[in-house]
Amino acid sequence: MPETADIQLTESELERFYSSYFSYYNTLISPQRTIFVGRCLKFIEYKIISGAEGFEVNNKVRAIIAASAVQLTLGLEIWALNYFDTIIIYPKEFDNVPGGHIRFKGETNLKGYIRLSWQSFISGYAIGDDNINLGLHEFTHALRFNPIAGHEQDYFIEHYFEAWMASAIEPFNDIKQNRNTIFRKYGGANINEFLSVCIEHFFESPDEIKEHYPLLYYSTAILLNQHKESGVTEIGVRQKLFEEKNELLKATAEHEMSTKFKRTSTFGMLLVTLVPLVYTAFVTGITSGADLFLVAFAFMVYLRFDFYFISANIKNKRLFLTKGFLLFKNRTKINIPLSQLISLRLNSNEENDAECELIYYNEKETYFYSETIQSDKKPENDFLNELISNKIAVYRG
Repeated sequence: MPETADIQLTESELERFYSSYFSYYNTLISPQRTIFVGRCLKFIEYKIISGAEGFEVNNKVRAIIAASAVQLTLGLEIWALNYFDTIIIYPKEFDNVPGGHIRFKGETNLKGYIRLSWQSFISGYAIGDDNINLGLHEFTHALRFNPIAGHEQDYFIEHYFEAWMASAIEPFNDIKQNRNTIFRKYGGANINEFLSVCIEHFFESPDEIKEHYPLLYYSTAILLNQHKESGVTEIGVRQKLFEEKNELLKATAEHEMSTKFKRTSTFGMLLVTLVPLVYTAFVTGITSGADLFLVAFAFMVYLRFDFYFISANIKNKRLFLTKGFLLFKNRTKINIPLSQLISLRLNSNEENDAECELIYYNEKETYFYSETIQSDKKPENDFLNELISNKIAVYRG
């Protein structure tokens, strides 16, 4: 950053500053630039950004620090990383503790503060293709850990992370097992470090991830709700990305599962009702008040089953889900890309019967749903393995 006069923290001044010194800003279209600047101003207002070991913080420093955080979170609804309210800037690498012997470039501390080496931070932006960016790395940690102590997390980030993990296991294991990979070795320390390393790479060399790990690329773009296309950063494009990711999935064998009546609580309740119903019909007649009450009760119990009946079918890389059996048939009908299926959890205590929990994302309602099906058809292992190959989380109980 050039040694010139400091700037004022106004919209117009930040627009000029970012246009000259923050390349990501120039990939945004005009409305998104306005949002970007507005969020940067709020970030600067809400955070304590201070210097240590003689480093002097001015408005340019504040503006660049804020820009890095907002770059990462521009596609998110909850973006302020409010648990981490303090950012401490050091001129160079710093000791992990006073008098310590381990030098750090950055630290995201679970006590609620972030420490950064300014030299390393600036280097991350000065060299834009080495896939090392300290700011994005540490702010990704902050995004991951922000829910600490009840602080609000972005809803989508919180619920989609499991799907991102399913896509990340393969490249993460490539690092751990010293196989050829595009990612630097530090990403193999743990999955949280891999997340940060992946996002550094995503912003600096997205096409490389897309070539070598295409499903991871789309999962990361969906997670952040942004990606770069023809030099323009697109924000708010999750549905488009889900559809593009779906095109990459391998076709699976068709599999259908639906609620098995005998495995529901309704079946037990009807059996319990049947005994007094037969008895009262024999003793007092079918038209007695007690019998009519029991018939009405049994009908209400059945309606409960009818209402909550679920049928799910996976075919042609789509998930079809319907609710309702007879009277409530098709009360809910869902047809979504298989890429929006987050996980399948299978619990099976019998040879054929199985309890399947499906978690999926409904883009129209921007909501994650969990549906449990007491099925009479246990999914075949080949089918489950096909889901796994498509980077969908599968748990076998």
